[in-house]
Amino acid sequence: MTMMTGPRRLPLLASLLSWPLALAACGAGGPAYDPAPPGVATVEMTDGLAFAPDHLQIKAGQTVEWRNTSIFTHTVTDEPMESASSRLPTGAEPFSGRVAPGEVFRHTFTVPGTYDYYCMPHEDFDMRGTIEVLP
Repeated sequence: MTMMTGPRRLPLLASLLSWPLALAACGAGGPAYDPAPPGVATVEMTDGLAFAPDHLQIKAGQTVEWRNTSIFTHTVTDEPMESASSRLPTGAEPFSGRVAPGEVFRHTFTVPGTYDYYCMPHEDFDMRGTIEVLP
């Protein structure tokens, strides 16, 4: 049995210590970190498996931009046929987008009403949100 001693431990220790830095860098760049376009409401997708804010009130015709500033891939999904966590106003079309770390997803809301949406991979962790669209 060979036991690691002395200088041979340093590469192993260095590689283990670099993991937190590598993980922290995964979501540190991309459009999610650029300023939002004027008039666009924003929702952040967090490492805590949440939408922030989880409730947003906007006017019909306004665009919402979801910004994934986490290290996880998330979705923005509002498809009532797929989950009880979804709700669409009458006449509104379902929407869904996969959002990698550092990326954004935009949707323009034209039909007034309440939209309950969720993150598909994190629905069981209560990653849900609501957009209330006023006329």
